[in-house]
Amino acid sequence: MAKYKRILVAVDFSELSKRAAHRAVELAGFYGAQLILMHVVEHFPEHLPHYRISREEKDPEEFILDRAARDLRDLCDKVGMENAQTEVRLSRRSAKFELLNFVEENEIDLIVLGCGGHHYLTSMMAGSIATGVVRAARCDVFTVRGDQ
Repeated sequence: MAKYKRILVAVDFSELSKRAAHRAVELAGFYGAQLILMHVVEHFPEHLPHYRISREEKDPEEFILDRAARDLRDLCDKVGMENAQTEVRLSRRSAKFELLNFVEENEIDLIVLGCGGHHYLTSMMAGSIATGVVRAARCDVFTVRGDQ
């Protein structure tokens, strides 16, 4: 059995990704692994909920990145990951691309993500992204189902 040392949790702030984060805490505790939470903002979002839209005087890109970073820290606190590293990326490419690129750059040995969630954008955890990550990842992938 593999001994996981670095676990990446893909987060889109849906309830499903929060469940995946809880599961990752359990896995990290079992293996004594480092946890990293990552959120990818694909392209520049056009259909955001009102609480994620910046005021006119603030740079929208900076606002979105700051908000995502703050939300990741809040999630870390809620699920007992106070020491977890967080990563927010704004990408002109897909979330799948950014996740897999981060995995390669950072020697991640397990990715934890939800499968079947719904997100305000293209859903980072939706079937197409999760399926793409599962098929292309060069490390193990642990998926948390959304239909339970």
